[in-house]
Amino acid sequence: MDHDFVLQQTLPWSLQRNRLAELLTADFTVAAGSAALVTPAVMILDRLVVEKSSHNQPLLPAFRRHLWLSITQPATFLTSRPSLLVWSLYTATFAAANATETVLSEVYPHIDHALATTSTFLTTFVVNSSVGIWKDVKFAQLFGHNHNTSTAGTTTPPPPAAALTPAATGATKPAAAAAAAASQSKILRSVTRSIPFATYSAFLIRDALTIFGSFSLPAMVSTSIPDSVASSEYAKILLAQLAIPASIQLISTPIHLLGLDLYNRPMTIPAADRMARVSRDWIGASLTRMCRIIPAFGIGGFANTEGRAYLHEQLRLSGEE
Repeated sequence: MDHDFVLQQTLPWSLQRNRLAELLTADFTVAAGSAALVTPAVMILDRLVVEKSSHNQPLLPAFRRHLWLSITQPATFLTSRPSLLVWSLYTATFAAANATETVLSEVYPHIDHALATTSTFLTTFVVNSSVGIWKDVKFAQLFGHNHNTSTAGTTTPPPPAAALTPAATGATKPAAAAAAAASQSKILRSVTRSIPFATYSAFLIRDALTIFGSFSLPAMVSTSIPDSVASSEYAKILLAQLAIPASIQLISTPIHLLGLDLYNRPMTIPAADRMARVSRDWIGASLTRMCRIIPAFGIGGFANTEGRAYLHEQLRLSGEE
């Protein structure tokens, strides 16, 4: 009898723990899927911003080149280091937001709504900022000035054409291609220039604005959208989730460009010169980052929210059977 009583006492906590594990598994699954959905577009657009700031490359030709690579070599594109960096960032961000909301709703169901919102924002901000800054540093190292310098400095001139016979030329082509690929891989791994503290600070402020505008502000603004603009609650949420994160980029993009400029030109430069560089790229980079943020936190955020709600509902229905 005592044994049965102990079993009855421990069973609810065991069921609750299993239920929480199932919900968290669903959260991570949806986060990974939503991140995979937005990775190609975000990777291309992030790279364009870095290359524009570092080398003043025209956006459209570079965009066409990267898009063509993603279409003609999808496996190489999706498994490349930049794509995996972007996927890791958004998987971690969506998973942090999902897991925080799940733990608060399941373990602390009576928590104050404002406190729950603040907790979700802080958790998501910490995860997104830490992983996001790491990703941006890697992008600056891969596609910024230092990458070109390293590449130029490690390029070996070809041997004289007269010294190569036709047979030798045919035999050395595969070896030369393999050596070039190995050299390029070594270059990418060897880029380790330190990042100025000011760059980290700029990226941190940018991320705070982005996370607030993507996770907290849309829910606040959606209730204020008039019915003449969007009649249903669903349409208001979707409109806010797409418009607010994009609008925030007008404020956060100059901060992002300043951080990139501090990395690319770490020497002492007059503030007016830095502001001129930021102003030069502000509009184009803002539009690019708007196009980036719509799939990242607009479409990606919407897919994550709806996918999470669907899986949680399915788990609840299966638990009631």
